[in-house]
Order: sequence, then structure tokens, then C-alpha cells
Amino acid sequence: MSAHPISARLAALLVLAAGLLAGLGVGAASPGHAAGTRGTTATTAQTPTTVATVPEPVVTAVQPPTVPASSLPGTGRPTVLLGDMNTPEQFVIGQLYQLALARLGYTVQLSRNDTVVGQRLAGLRSGTLDIYPEYLGEWNSQVAHLHRRFQTLRAAFAAGSAYARRHGFVLLPPTPFSDTKCVAVLTQYARANHVHSLTQLGRGGPIIFGAPIEFQSAPDGLPALRRVYHLTPDYVQPIAVGFQYWWLRTSNVQAAYCATTDPQLSGPAYVALQDPRRVFGHGNVVPVTTPHVLRVEGRPFRQAIERVDALLTLRAMRGLDAEIELGGHSPTAIAQQFLEGNGILPPSRYAPVPPTPTTSSSTTTAR
Repeated sequence: MSAHPISARLAALLVLAAGLLAGLGVGAASPGHAAGTRGTTATTAQTPTTVATVPEPVVTAVQPPTVPASSLPGTGRPTVLLGDMNTPEQFVIGQLYQLALARLGYTVQLSRNDTVVGQRLAGLRSGTLDIYPEYLGEWNSQVAHLHRRFQTLRAAFAAGSAYARRHGFVLLPPTPFSDTKCVAVLTQYARANHVHSLTQLGRGGPIIFGAPIEFQSAPDGLPALRRVYHLTPDYVQPIAVGFQYWWLRTSNVQAAYCATTDPQLSGPAYVALQDPRRVFGHGNVVPVTTPHVLRVEGRPFRQAIERVDALLTLRAMRGLDAEIELGGHSPTAIAQQFLEGNGILPPSRYAPVPPTPTTSSSTTTAR
């Protein structure tokens, strides 16, 4: 028996919608896998997945209910001057903030590539910048000059916040995800040698370690691993950033420098070793702003930023990074899909066009 025309159209629409969400790697419950981070350039190509072709249904847009602009909390507030730094990850975060604030009626001016921390702080003081996403470890080391390891995120954030308050700034709560350096090994190697942390790697047998030149001499790089974990590789193989996973996959190195939000770490092939002594610090994002901005923009401004940040788990951030670095999607499209999937923006809703009624041969004509 053939399917009813309406059921067939609905089934095709559901399959198409699922394919679109899977293509962007973002969903309401599971945002997907993620991407490379500061200092990493992902080069691994993703093999396209072959899917069955379904007939494209005829659809018509259903507009979401509109809210009068005058009733939105951001209406009439000063323009938000939002900045981000020059990495794909920062581009996505900045776009997430911009879209979430615009939804509330705020006018947002986004500037990118704010690379010099001194200029960002000067902008906050002068009013040419209102807020930007910073990494807690970089704030503590480069701004607050707190050159010590913090065993917990709470302690690191408390120290950074105290410095911020003394100098007229405010750190908003940290994101769940942390973007730092790390060390990765093949999952097969980890299982065979019972290596799941840097402590165990330091106690294990001889290895060839792959790392870029700068990591071999950085204070929080290989010297710190030698000092804290007694990790003394038999040989250190210089490798270019972005090629570490090729070196691991081909077993030319047993361990390699990586970053915690690299998209490759979402899959089963690699594992990032635990850093129990926190050599690499805490790389959670902490938006930096000022008391004046929080006051004039109102409580919904802060709530919108914090609501977005609460969604940024490590899995989510790897997925978002992957979409821009590996998928080639624009930060705006990625952020839009993520916020829709998590209920911050209204979903793009489409309804099938009802089939044209047909006259059956058995239908009688009304008198």
C-alpha cells in the first residue's frame, strides 16, 4: 500500500531537517564536536558522509511572533562595543554574544582582531570597548602577573577577579570549557601502556615527543613537563602546528603537543592526557567588562552573556571550532544554529505546503 501524500511529505521534511542540523554539527541537546584552538590550525580533512537523497518538500516560511522593539530590555541602551581576538574560536564566541544581545534589542558593534592585551584594557578604560572574551589563564599571567599554578578553577577565578576589581574591571563567570595546551597520544597507545595522564607518561618507557619549536622552550611547555612530571623524551621531534595528528597517526611520535579544543580530540582515535598538576593552567573564557557598562546596559545584558557562556562545554566548543575550521562555515551561521538549537534564538520554522485536494471519482457532486 502506498504512503499517504501528507505522511510522505512530512517524512521527507523531517529527514531534510535532520540533515541540515547534522551538517552544521549543532543540536539542541548535543552541539556536536569541535575545533582547533589558539595556536593550532586544523589540517585534517573530513570525509563527507554519503546520505540517501530524499525529494525536497515544498515549504513555506512561518514567521515567529514579533515582539515590539520598545518592550525589549536592550532598546534605548547605549551601543555595546564588543571585541574579540584573532582566532576562529574567538570569532564564534564574539558572534554568539552579538546575536544573543541583538535578540534582546541591544545594538552591538563587533570589532575583531583585538590582539594586544594592553590595547583591550585601554579601550575598556576609555569607553571605546565595553566587553571582550578573555582566557582566565592569560588574564592571570599577562594582566594580573600571577605567575603560579592554581589547582582549582575556583582559586584561579577568585585571584583574577580580585585583581580585576582593584583595577576597575569585572570578570564574568568562567565558561565550562577550558582552552589550553595539552599532550595527546593515540587511544591505542594509551590503552596498551596504561597511560591516561601526564604523570603516567612521565613514568612510562622511552618515547619520541612531537612539538613545535616554541613549545620546546616555553615556560609552560616542555621545560615545565620535565620539571613537574619528570617527562624526559628520548627524542623531541620538531613538528609544525597542525600536523601533530598526522605524526601520531603514523606512529612517528608517541606523544605530541596539542590544544584541548582541537576537533580531532572529539573522535575515538586520540586522547588528551590529564594534567593533574595544572601545568597548562585554566583556559576558561571570562568576559571582561567594567562596572559602568554593567550598570548602563542593565541586568539582561549580563544575563545574556552568562547564559551563552554556560552552554560552552568542551564538547560544544570543539564542535563550534570544527564547523569554522574544518567545515568552512561562517561564524554567523554557526552561532545562529547553535543559539537556535539551545533555545536562545527562535528556531527557523518551516511548514509543509498542504497538498492540493484532488477530486476522487467516487465523490458525488453536491446538489
